[in-house]
Amino acid sequence: MSRATQEGTMKKCAQKPAGDRGGANPHLLKHVRDDWREVLDVGCSEGDLGALIKEKGIRVSGIEAYPDAAATARTKLDHVLAGDIATLELPYRAGQFDCIVFGDVLEHLADPRTVLRKIKPYLAARGTILASLPNLAHIGVLGPLLAGSFAYEDRMLLDKTHLRFFTLGEIVRMFVDCGYEVTTVERAEVRMDAYAPLLADLLGLCAKHRLCGFLEREATAYQYVILAAPNPASA
Repeated sequence: MSRATQEGTMKKCAQKPAGDRGGANPHLLKHVRDDWREVLDVGCSEGDLGALIKEKGIRVSGIEAYPDAAATARTKLDHVLAGDIATLELPYRAGQFDCIVFGDVLEHLADPRTVLRKIKPYLAARGTILASLPNLAHIGVLGPLLAGSFAYEDRMLLDKTHLRFFTLGEIVRMFVDCGYEVTTVERAEVRMDAYAPLLADLLGLCAKHRLCGFLEREATAYQYVILAAPNPASA
């Protein structure tokens, strides 16, 4: 696949998914439960996702690093803090939130594990972390990498603002290390037909050398949606 063809395909992948409303990720929105009373959206941007959650009668608070976006979010949400989640002093009550959302946020943090631990006391005992993260093992990254390219972009999987990169195994390990149980993993798939022959060859090599059994599914997962709950056995 030529560089130009790859870029064109990946730009299509980066467009808002079908059903997307005002910048709100539908893969997250569909997991919002009607019986939740309060939600915290970390990295709420201009509040589009939170506004749709509010339509369900749920109180929504937000945290947003960019002041202009936070100001817009305040016109839509019930409460918004402006600042860096890693350094902010949080004013919330213990167990206040039924759900804490990290929609394409954890990969932008210098230390996402510290943030997941920091936020945990504010999650209800039976609460949910709802997160979406890009997948570094997607064939759109693996293909160019085999050709010696790991070029950062303005958006997409190799967004130049990403500070952390994840495969599914690393995502699960991170949540477990931070005292959570991963209860649901959903794959938002993007198949790239131009890479199908390469993927078939890679699968054969993996089988021959007993390297892995996950590549067939994980190489087409563009993004993971994770639901996690506090692990009662974790301190």
